[in-house]
Amino acid sequence: MTPAPLRGLRVVDLSQYIAGSVCGQLLADFGAEVTKVEPLGGDPSRALTGTAYGSLWFRSYNTGKQSVRLDLRDPDDRARLNELLADAHAVVSNFARRTRERLGLDAATLHRAYPELVVTTVSAYGADDPRTCFDSIAQAVSGFAAVNADEAGRPRISAGYPTDVFCGMYAGFSTAMALLDRPVRGVEIDVPMEEIAMTALAGPAFLSAAEAGTVPRGRGDRDAATCPSGIYPCADGFAYVYAGLDKHWALLRPLVDGPLGALSERLRDPGPFDAAVTAWTSRLCVAEVCKTLDALGVPAGPVLDPVTALAGITARRPGAVVALEADGEAVPQYPVTFNGQRPARTPAPAQEVTR
Repeated sequence: MTPAPLRGLRVVDLSQYIAGSVCGQLLADFGAEVTKVEPLGGDPSRALTGTAYGSLWFRSYNTGKQSVRLDLRDPDDRARLNELLADAHAVVSNFARRTRERLGLDAATLHRAYPELVVTTVSAYGADDPRTCFDSIAQAVSGFAAVNADEAGRPRISAGYPTDVFCGMYAGFSTAMALLDRPVRGVEIDVPMEEIAMTALAGPAFLSAAEAGTVPRGRGDRDAATCPSGIYPCADGFAYVYAGLDKHWALLRPLVDGPLGALSERLRDPGPFDAAVTAWTSRLCVAEVCKTLDALGVPAGPVLDPVTALAGITARRPGAVVALEADGEAVPQYPVTFNGQRPARTPAPAQEVTR
């Protein structure tokens, strides 16, 4: 058995795309009954890239939910939504402020009708700000893209929509805490994408910005806090070598004939240290590099493509990452176990739902 402290609690998920959907998914993982309310054409993420089983994006972040399609401008459909809200303990959305107000889905309006409802909003710059935002914009305006810059100083956006996923995680955790705080009271939870990106993606940089007024420049694939640590070429691919802590560099330096230097010196001028590691790794295949460093006590790992990575982890940890349904559909799995068990996930609701 896995923990289900939210069993018996009902959540209305009005969100679209990723962030709010992750919130609802996590609540479902721990027992909540989550109803996904989609527009008549379906959540827009259903139209994104997919396979024969549907959108990869929608199916990744909407497991464990029921679904209903409603036109919120239609009086009958709005009445149906009101029925769901009256029976719910929480509602999650990521509508912009003007849309929330126009639809009567802002926290103030909802609390007048449903005083004990937990209202969670994934906002752009705060629930009171009318602007909209997407993950990549949040990475840019938060300063993360600058911190993540390549070695030439060009800002870089990270793949995988990390702001959306972190927003969903913070929203899910915060909503669960509000629901478990007895007695449950009407709460407005604001999850601003800009602030989440600053906190979750680049937290140490903002301590430096606040205390010293400066931040370290982008280092590309190099580690921000140690050196030499980064992706290095091998004879048949690439490996990540984490040798930047003093204890690890002391072990690796004799093997690669690298220069002496304290951590501060290595960070200030990483070139000679990276060059020594590169000269060594480039002569060997990835497996040789990783085996040698493992024996030496220096952390390292191969740079794998997703197909190879999935095959490896499922061989070591059966049930990890995805589980296959009888028809071949892959269902993403919760990545944490409780006494060896994962919360059971059902596939995201199919497109052929009815009102």
